[in-house]
Amino acid sequence: MELRSFKEQKEYLKDLVSQYEDLIRNNPRNHLVSNFLNFIKDEKFNTQRKLRNIREKEIECIYFAKTFRGIN
Repeated sequence: MELRSFKEQKEYLKDLVSQYEDLIRNNPRNHLVSNFLNFIKDEKFNTQRKLRNIREKEIECIYFAKTFRGIN
């Protein structure tokens, strides 16, 4: 699945973080989630990092757009 815009990527990653949080928060956990809990936590962290990177890129784009008002 190829995501084209920052908005699409952000929505996908937010949904993914939400799903990870639900799995972590769920009690009692099923056997599969219990076995992979550390992996799920790592993936949640990595997904949040990707989301922060996208937000950082958006801020950079806004800054450059306001500062340079486009390049002719």
